[in-house]
Amino acid sequence: MKLLPHMLSKRVLALLAASTLCLLTGQAQAQAAWSSLKLSFLQPTGIVGATDAIDVYLRLDNNDFSLPFVVDNSLPFGGLNPADLPADGYGGLDPSGNPIFLPFASYTNFSLSIGFGCSGSFTAPGQCTEGPPYTFTFADNPFSSPYSLSAGQHHDYLFGTFNPSAGPVAAGDYYFYRSVLWLNIEGQSADGTALSSVAFPSSTCDGDSLAACLNQSYFTRTVTAVPESDTSTLLLTGLACFAFLTSRRRR
Repeated sequence: MKLLPHMLSKRVLALLAASTLCLLTGQAQAQAAWSSLKLSFLQPTGIVGATDAIDVYLRLDNNDFSLPFVVDNSLPFGGLNPADLPADGYGGLDPSGNPIFLPFASYTNFSLSIGFGCSGSFTAPGQCTEGPPYTFTFADNPFSSPYSLSAGQHHDYLFGTFNPSAGPVAAGDYYFYRSVLWLNIEGQSADGTALSSVAFPSSTCDGDSLAACLNQSYFTRTVTAVPESDTSTLLLTGLACFAFLTSRRRR
């Protein structure tokens, strides 16, 4: 599974390529569990023209009706449940160029962002956000710092936009299925090495194919064909002649 954050980082990309997320144990904070969060596409289906830009909107729901979801660096563990946080972080490269992972001795900063999971047919296979047929551009990060989503509430935001990247797009159905809520984590090891990691409190789909996402949330658009120019010209010419003849008869 390949994921791109709103802001790319060599450190984070190396982490994603070479690590798995471990879990710490600890006392839970008084806030909604990540399992209570649901990320879904707004307006998941629609019909567009071959040259239209396509905005993608998302909704983050907190389905816990008693506790908020909070990310606040003034609170211990950023207000998060330490059991949800990775135990190890990326600490650079060794002399052979291999990534180094060390246990977190402390956490210093947490921040939310948006992430794009390389999936679907809007963009070129293996190219993630790059086309053709479309190129994806992230919207501004919609998550403030600190961030709080009240119990039982939702947050709607613009995730980004698909723009045709090589002229009019061929008619057909296009789909995208993986957006993630991206949590950046920074801290230090026992020897003072700066560490970083990521976690994903929620995503639109955890699967690696459209079929695996059919019972979750995915985004599709049906692109209509561009009208034939010759046909359009003949139609407009015929209407103009009809109007001219009608006008002459009324004189």
